Order: sequence, then structure tokens, then C-alpha cells
Amino acid sequence: MTRVISLMMLLLFSVSLKSNENAKHSLEDVDNSLKYDFFAFCYHDVNSHTLGDLDKDSGAVNVKHLAQHFQWLKDNGYTVVSLEQIIKAKQGQYKLPEKAVYLTFDDGYSSFYTHIYPLLKAFNYPATFALVTSWIESSKPIEYGVELKSNQDFLTWKQVIEMESSGLIEFASHSHDLHKGIVANPQNNKQPAATSLQYLQEKSLYESEKDYIARIKSDLETSFQLLKKHLKKPPRALVWPYGSYSEQAWNVAKSVGFSQSVILQEGKNYLHKSEHISRALIIDNPEVSGFSSYLLPSSYKFPKRVVHVDLDYVYDPNATQQEKNISQLIERIHQLKVSTVYLQAFADDDGDGNASALYFPNRNLPMKADLFNRVSWQLKTRGNVEVYAWMPVSAFDFGEDFYQKHGVKELHNRKVSPAKNNYKRLSIFDDTVRGLIKEIYSDLAKSSYFSGLLFHDDAFLTDKEDLSPDALTYYSSYGLNIEPNLGLSEQELQLWSELKTKALTDFTLELAEMVRFYNPEIKTARNLYARPILQQESIHWFAQSLENFSSNYDYVAIMAMPYMEQADNPRQWFKRLLDVLDRYPEYQKKFLLELQAKDWRTQKYIDEHTLIEQMKLLQNRGYVNYGYYPDDFTNNRPALDLIYPLMSLNAFPEDINNE
Repeated sequence: MTRVISLMMLLLFSVSLKSNENAKHSLEDVDNSLKYDFFAFCYHDVNSHTLGDLDKDSGAVNVKHLAQHFQWLKDNGYTVVSLEQIIKAKQGQYKLPEKAVYLTFDDGYSSFYTHIYPLLKAFNYPATFALVTSWIESSKPIEYGVELKSNQDFLTWKQVIEMESSGLIEFASHSHDLHKGIVANPQNNKQPAATSLQYLQEKSLYESEKDYIARIKSDLETSFQLLKKHLKKPPRALVWPYGSYSEQAWNVAKSVGFSQSVILQEGKNYLHKSEHISRALIIDNPEVSGFSSYLLPSSYKFPKRVVHVDLDYVYDPNATQQEKNISQLIERIHQLKVSTVYLQAFADDDGDGNASALYFPNRNLPMKADLFNRVSWQLKTRGNVEVYAWMPVSAFDFGEDFYQKHGVKELHNRKVSPAKNNYKRLSIFDDTVRGLIKEIYSDLAKSSYFSGLLFHDDAFLTDKEDLSPDALTYYSSYGLNIEPNLGLSEQELQLWSELKTKALTDFTLELAEMVRFYNPEIKTARNLYARPILQQESIHWFAQSLENFSSNYDYVAIMAMPYMEQADNPRQWFKRLLDVLDRYPEYQKKFLLELQAKDWRTQKYIDEHTLIEQMKLLQNRGYVNYGYYPDDFTNNRPALDLIYPLMSLNAFPEDINNE
């Protein structure tokens, strides 16, 4: 042990000289008035043989680089704080210093004792070590991802006890045996064990929610009791494997005895904003310049480039053909190098926009195929994109009788009757409808991995809707009493429009919260027709508002589709839309313009050169978030080689044929 410490001290001396020389370069760039309370880092294995950023273990860091990171923090005025100090600060018993940093190390490698612990002692830095207790207990080789590791690669209880006694190290649970993937759909995709319903292949069904909760509770109780047995005090923190967590799983963890939740995100933390501590994941063995960039303030956000995909194009009753379709889609998305896919989660066989079935297990509508989770996961892991679940808000088809009773009502020929719009929207003011739709969204979240929600363009109400009894009661609660056959004043019409806009938005936000119980980090986007942007009076015809959407969603997916709007001059129409959007610079980063790749009136594809012209115009006008719909990957429309230079997020796009 003395030899290891001596080696570390020698290393520290050389590091100090180098970091003084190189690390100060970014100090002037660091924002001393940081708006967050503390920043947290997540490390994994540390060794002496990892070189550069091409190691097969992308999470491994060279010990020399780790020492440089520690020295940079010291040289630049950062204070490393403990979990205890963070907890006391949350309780108002301690004030965190400016530029506070929290260090964590996951998985319980033996290097925690041989490399990291000596460095922490040399700098007097506290840290949290997260242990997978089954790995410490095991006398056999350990499955770690796709490889087997020796149990000698991980800590022993003796080492854990020694490090705890130093007062610098607090140990947390990284679960007992949840640091693995489990089969989570019929196609055998493995997904994080802590947050996935297990697919039981021998029974051809998913474990029940009750069995899922029991499985998670049993695992966490085992880990909690083992740590309590070997440590001086019970563990406080649960560090989620892969950073994958849900509010449902966290409720289970709290019932076991954990009081602190540690996840993976961007690393910025606010004491009173969340129960969960967010950490930035250190990857690719960064040198000082790369490490310091984690802490530098930046307003830059990577552009969103979106491909909007119909899962109906992927589905095939022939399983072999369906897998070919999935592979073809993944390969196309991979080659395009976009950021995001909006993926249809509902079935729409007749193309009327109403969901007659769904592509995920659920309680309320037929499941056409258990396909959404499969394709979403493949897009995430192989296509390297974020996937947004594209879902209707109220256009769910429960049959004609149900629609007659619970659908949106309109004034037609001086009579209130079910609306005759193409979208057979159910009334969101109806408690029965609200309950059914919330269950659908909840089932989507339970069964699938995705990064966001795209609310479909069915979320509108015309200037003659909704006049259902529950809707009238809602308006009345805000002081607007509507007699369907009597006219409304301009002021009352304005209030009616605002109330409908609010109700639609509030309902979508409730749906998002349902999803966040199982998938807390999702983003939201909502389709907005262009007409309410271009014609102020048409806000009344849609109950949609650019300002309302921009204030409530992460992105506004503006339907920049002149052919759908039957514009006489599509080019002029498109420029006029941008002229109006220019009036809202404060919202511009939220605007995502969806271009039209097919003219549904003629059933012909829009010429790629038209799309390219529109994309170039968007870039020249400063609109960097855009995409198109639909993508016909089976027929290569739009043509990949033509749109690639304008869609790809590569800094220096090359001809795809040369990749």
C-alpha cells in the first residue's frame, strides 16, 4: 500500500506542473456566477493502461488524467463536497461553497482501492463509491455487459471497510443484481433491469406491474441489508444502474430505506429542484481540456434534425419481412446522422389520423403488434438518435357508439351533434375519455423506451367546438356561459378560444406527467398548424397558439407544409411563414419546422430539390431545427444522397457513398 501511495505522490508532482501549464487556459472562460448549486461527476474504472480515447472500455480513465482532473479543480477554485454536505445543504443546515463539485465512482472496481482512493486521500477529496453488492459477494466470474470479468476486478468487503473508516468515502448501492439488461420485448431486446417490465419468453407475456415492483424491492432490500451489515451506518444513496430510473422505482427504493437518488444527466444540480442528483458521465478518457469543458458555461445547443416515421410502413404480418424493414429503417437513419426520430406509436391503417390500434401493450385498444419498443430501442442503440413517441391526443377510435356519446360536439344546422371532422376526436372534457387516454399513455411509458412525446395535430377545436355538456361546464367554471344557439360577443369568442387552447394544452401536460412517472426525463413537442401563425383570426378556428405552445413545450413542431395548405405560391408562402416567425426571437430555439415530403392530394413525393431549397433557406434565416414528414425508407424518398448534406449533423458532411 505504501508503494501505491508513493507512486501516486510522484504522479501528482508531475501532474501539478503540467496542469499549471495547461489548465489555466480555460479559467477565464469559467462563469464564476454559476446558476446551479453544485456540479456532479460520474467516473467508472481508473487504470494505468488506458491510452487516448479509443480504449474498448469508453468509461475507463487513465490514473494520470484523473490526477490532472483533481488538480485542475484545485487550481481553479472548485471545492469538492461530500454527500453529507449536500444533504445538510438541502436541509438548510449548511451552505455549499461557490463552485461546489461532487465526485462519484460507479461499479466497485478494485481500482477504487488501488488507484482512486490514494488520489482522493492525497487531495483530501470526499467521494461516493457505488457498489453492485452481488459482484462483491460473487466468487465466480461476473457478467459485465458482453464480457466476463474476474471477481478479482472488484472490491472486497475488507477494502470497503478500510476506506469507509477514512471518513472520505461514503458507499452507496448500485443495486444488488440490477446492473444488467433483461429481455423486455418479444424480439429479445435487452433493456435496463431496474426500469423494464421483463418479457417472460416461456409464457409469452410480460411480468405484471405487481411482480415488477416485488422484483425491484427484493433486489434493493438485499443490497441495502448487505451494505448495512458491513458498514458503520446504513446506505443513504441509490445510484441507478445505467442512470435508468423512474419515479415508480424510486418510490420502491424509498420504501426500502434509501433517501438519496443519483442519476445520469448533465451534472448541474439545484438543491431544492429535484430529489435526484444529476451527474455528468466521464467518457473517452478526457485530458484536462476535455474535462474542464464539462464545467464551462455554454448556451450552444446542438440542432435538432428530425425524420418523422410511420410505423405503419415498418409493420408487416410476415415477421421476417418486418425485421428486414426495421433493419432498412435503422440503416437509413444511421446513414442520415440526424438527431431525432418522431416515431408513430399508433396504427392508422386507413390514413384518417385516428388510432384504431396501438403498437404497444395496453388496456384499452387492440395491439396491432408489439413493435414500438422494439423499433424505438433499435433506433436509440443502433441509429444513435433520440426517439419521440408520436401519439394522438384525443383521436382514439373506440367505435361509433362510443364516439356518439363521448366525442367532440359541434353546432351544425343550429343543433349540437357529434363533430364531423375527419379526426374523430373524443372530448377531453369528459372524465371517462380522460381516464382512458391517460391509461393509454401510462401503458406506453411502462412498456417502451423513448426520449420524448410528440403530440399529434389532432389536438385542436374549431370555432364551433366543443359543445359537449362537460365542455360547457368547464367554460362556465371560468365565467363563460354558452348557449349554443345564441351568438357570442367578440370578447366572449376570445375568451372561449383562450379557454379551449388552455384546456388542450393542460391535458397534454397531464399526459406528459403520466409518462414521466415511468420515464422522468422525457421532452415534449406538439404539432402546430401554420394557419394560426399566419392568420391571427384562425387561432379561433384551431384553439392553437404559437405563444401558448412555446411557453409550455420543449419544442413546437410547426407544420411548414405549403402543399397541405394548398398555397398558390408555395415558395412565397414558406418565406411569409418565416417572416412571421422572425417576430418571436425569444422562442426561436424551440421552433422545429416540419417540411412536407409528400403531397397527399396527388399522392406524389415533393421533389428533393424543393426540400433542399427550403432547408437552405431555413439555415440562412437562422432556423437550425427542422425535419420532414413522411420518410419512405422502403423507396428511398426523399433520396438519401440528395438530402444528406442538409439533414446530417456531421460537422463536415461527406458523400455517404464514401463512408
